[in-house]
Formats: sequence, C-alpha cells, structure tokens
Amino acid sequence: MDETNRNSAKLAIEAARLQSAAADKDKQDHDTKESYKKLSEAELEQRVNAPASTAQVPVTANTDGNGSAMVRENGNCKDGEDERMLNGGGGDAEKEKLTQKEVEVKFVPEKNGDARIDMEVESEQTFSGMTKEELMKFANDPFWVRLRWFLFVVFWALWVGMLLGAVYIIMDAPKCAAPVPLTWYQEGPLVTVDERNYKDHVDTLQKFGAKGVIYELPADETYLVNTPAIEDKIKALVGTFNAKDIKVILDLTPNFVTKDDQLFKDALEGTDPASRSAFVWKQTGTAPTNWLALEGGSAWQEVASQQFVLSQFGSHRVDLQLSDPLAKDKLKTTLHHLAQLGVRGFRLANAKHFIIDHDGKDDIIAQVNNKDVDLTQYGFWTHSHTTYQEGLGALLQELVLEVQNATNGEGFLSVSDDIVRPEVFTVGNTLGMDLPQYGDLESVLRQPIEADSAKKIRDDVAKTYNEIKGYNTPTGGKPWIQWPYQKDSLANVAASEYNTFMFLLPGVPVVPLDVLNYGNSSHSFIEHLEKYRATPSYQHGTFGIATDANGTCVGYTRQKSGNPGYFVALNLADQAVQADFSDVEGIAEELTVVLTSENYQVADIAAKSKVPSKAVPLSARSALVTTYVPK
Repeated sequence: MDETNRNSAKLAIEAARLQSAAADKDKQDHDTKESYKKLSEAELEQRVNAPASTAQVPVTANTDGNGSAMVRENGNCKDGEDERMLNGGGGDAEKEKLTQKEVEVKFVPEKNGDARIDMEVESEQTFSGMTKEELMKFANDPFWVRLRWFLFVVFWALWVGMLLGAVYIIMDAPKCAAPVPLTWYQEGPLVTVDERNYKDHVDTLQKFGAKGVIYELPADETYLVNTPAIEDKIKALVGTFNAKDIKVILDLTPNFVTKDDQLFKDALEGTDPASRSAFVWKQTGTAPTNWLALEGGSAWQEVASQQFVLSQFGSHRVDLQLSDPLAKDKLKTTLHHLAQLGVRGFRLANAKHFIIDHDGKDDIIAQVNNKDVDLTQYGFWTHSHTTYQEGLGALLQELVLEVQNATNGEGFLSVSDDIVRPEVFTVGNTLGMDLPQYGDLESVLRQPIEADSAKKIRDDVAKTYNEIKGYNTPTGGKPWIQWPYQKDSLANVAASEYNTFMFLLPGVPVVPLDVLNYGNSSHSFIEHLEKYRATPSYQHGTFGIATDANGTCVGYTRQKSGNPGYFVALNLADQAVQADFSDVEGIAEELTVVLTSENYQVADIAAKSKVPSKAVPLSARSALVTTYVPK
C-alpha cells in the first residue's frame, strides 16, 4: 500500500470515529432530555392487561433503579412526541419563561427560498434603584448636605414670599364697599299729622309702618320753642310717637321772626345796634327798592323815622338775614333745643329766601305767561335779589352738621318746598341737604288726564332723578328725593293707584294718613309695598322709566344684579290697554304679577299670573307691580 492510500485510510477511520462519537453524544443528549411519568402499580397493571381492542397506545414497561415501574407512551406518533416533559434541558427557569412570558415569533426568509423561524421571549427591562445602604453612603456628603439645606431655604423663602404677596394683594385690592342701608327717614313712609287728632291715630300709623311723622309747627312759633307752652306741646308729641318707635319731624319756618321777638326789639330800640345786622335794615328817606311782599305791596316797612326793614311775609313779620352770624346762631340754638326735646328731623320752609342781597337794586320784570298778572303782584317780578342767593348751599350744610351733632348722627335736615334750582343749594358737588324736595310729579298728577300725561310723568321723573343723582349729600351717599302728595292730588288718580305707582320710586313718600288708610284692604296693600321697598332691588338698584310703545301708559323698573327686578306700570287712560314695554332696558319677556291696584279688573290676572312684557294688560286708571328675572 502506498503512502497516499495509507493516509486516505487513516482519514476515513478518523472520520468514522468522529461521526460515531457525535452520534453517541446526540443520543446521550436526547436521553438526558427525556423524562418519564412515574406510574402507580394500579395504572401499570391496567395498561398491561388491557384488551387489544381498547389499547390505543402500546405500553412498554420498564423499571428504574429502585424497581419502580415506568411507562413510555409511544402510540402512533413519533418517538417522544407524546411524552409528558417534566424536566426540559433548559431547566425550570426556561420552562417559566416559555409558559409565562409572551413569545415573539419571527419568520425570516432565506435566499434559497426557505424560511427560518425565530422564537424569542419578550425582553423585560426592570429598574432597580439604589439600596438603603448605598444611599446612606451619600447622606453626609458635604455636597448633598449643602444642596439639601439650599433647597430647604428656597422652599420656605418661596412659601413666605407667596404668603406676603397674598396679604399684599388682599390689602391693596380695591374694596367693594357694602351697600349702605337706608336710614329710617329714607325708608319711610313719612306721614303728615296735625295737632288736633294725632293721638287718635298712633296705632294706625304704626300699623302702616310709618317711620316718622311730620308735624308743621306754626310759622310764628319757630323761635318760641323754648317757651313753656310750645315746649310742652312738642314734648307731648315726641313722647306719644316715641312710645311706638316712630320719629318726630318738625316743619319750621326760620326765615323771619315776629316783631315781638327779643332780637328785633333790641335792634329797634338801639340797645344793641349790632343786632340790626341780623335783618335787612336800611336807613333812608323812602323805600330803598321796588321789592314786593308775597301778599302784594311794598316789602319794606318803616319801623322808625327813616328806618326801613325788609318784611316780605306780612306786616307783623321781619325777614332774617340767615347768612349773618347773629341770625344763624339764633336758628342753630333753636335746632339744638328741639333735638334735646327728642325731635329727630327738620324740614325748613322758604329755603330760597334765607339769604338776601343787602345792597340789591330794583327788581326787573319777569317773563310771565299769565296775562292777568300785573306789576302790583309778586309773580310779575324776578326777585333776583331776594331769592336763590349765593351761599345757600354752605349755609344748609352748616345746619345739617349742627343737627347731626345735636342728634348723635340720627337726625336729618331738609326743606319742605321744591328747591327748583338744585345747583344753587350746592357747594361743589355736594347738595346742602339729605332729602331734597324736587320735581313736578305732584302738580302733573293734579292736572286733568290728557293724551300726553304719561309722557309728562316720564319726562318729569326722569329729569328729577337724573339731575339729583349727580350730587352728594353732606353726610355721604346720594340724595334721596321726597315725593310729597296730598289728598287733593287724587282727583284724577285714586289712592290705591297713586300708592302703587309712587311707593317704589327712588325716594321717600311724604303722605297724609288718609292717603294710606283709604279702604278695608289698604293695610295689607301697603304692607306688600313696604316689603318690596325693603328689597335690594329697591334700596340699591338701578332705576329706569319709560312709556309704552303707544305712549298711553308709564312704567319703571327697579333692578339689582343677582336679585329679582320689579316693574311698575300705570295706565292713566279711561280705557283698557295692552301695553307694550318690551323695549324697556333689562326687562324680561315674561313678567310675574305680584300686586294689582284696586281698579285693576282684568279677567284671569291676579297675583302669580304670568304676562308678556310686550302685552301687559292694564284696565282703565289702574296700576300693577310685577317681578321678573333681569336680562
């Protein structure tokens, strides 16, 4: 055998040996991966002795090293396919992965057209933080200690800063002042009484919720209140009404004194020549000017030789110059004495006459529409030197403060006549009184009803409210208007309709008792109106007045954000109407009736009835009050 053949034989033998070794290793690996289910003796006997017809799977019995029987189930499948694998080659961990983890199967195409299958258990990433022991290594590290202290200080500094910022915002933010509640004389009603029978009506006045009564002191008694007779009369008046928690208001006439007054006597006798400054005193041969008295004739009286004094209100009366300190002190003393007697309100008559132009010239003719008035009558002249003089506002403000001090802030001072020209009674933007009487509403209602009566009422009330609300009062806030009316004003509008319309206007009604006490149902009727007057919409709400689309009816709204609005309508015509008020600002499409006047006679309409604002049913000469949700 040559060397080449010998080498080939060696290689063939080595290859056969390696192939045999590989086969033995594969068999060994296969055997170690197989495991067998250990059967009990009963199962083994059952399988060995089973009939051929029922033996679906051939059974091969074997024994392990301990003599225990083992069974290998071969069946018709390939060897090892039905074996119950208990111990795989990968161990328990691999079985756990295969049974509990999701397996991702990938089909990877090969270049020769075959496909390779990759099966992978989904990788799981877990986060493992540092242990306590590892963290404690850094607990006392200087860097981390400083960082912790820095963050601690920054946190509390920011917290304190935010706290101080919040306090500053609260302190510096504009304050929303709470609405000031109405005083007793603003709440009203204020009822006029007379001396003859007021004691008989105290309980009735209390029943109608009167907050104050107005007693008109006779004009000549204004400066006689410290005399026993008049003082006792006032004490009795105050005591009677205070027992029912009703305040007393006096109407005074402070612009003149009688010739029996001690101040005038001193001036006339010359015992105190300085006292003449309290009057408009002239030393001249004839009447100084052409000024007329209210009742006609010259306003000047010669009280001594070539000594003339102004006397516009009667021959037995002498005008005071209330801008003079003596006359002013005389009035202040009177007010203070009455306050001590328990009087809590004062209304002053003839306010436009309080200050007189001492050096005034002759009057000039006024523009008079009445052709029957001639130069001998008071209305023919302008009286520009005896009325509405500069300084009226400052004088009244001074008197208001006097009353406030004398009554510990409880009382008020106002006027009892229409001030006509409110700008004259102001200092800057402050009116010289708390309760001005202003406007022609009462005179309009006294006139016969005409086609334009509703428009006249609308225009007068709107003008009055718009002009007065631009001023402030000496005690703060806005003026609250007096709305006076008497029984003779009811010739065209009955008391029930009058009260319905007047009571919710922005202001205080000043009425005689018989206007309130007009019938059997008047008490409950006024009680309802008083309830509405106590609501925020009335006391602090806005006001708007308008006529209906046809101009035959007049109505007004009282509304405040967040509260029900009120709408009051009055029909002055002699026929029923469907009034269209849908264009009134803020009014809702639907209104709820809450109160109707005595003349209201519309079928199926009563309290809680719903009516559309574009067709409010109103019978002839009637009024109603409704409520609504403002837009």
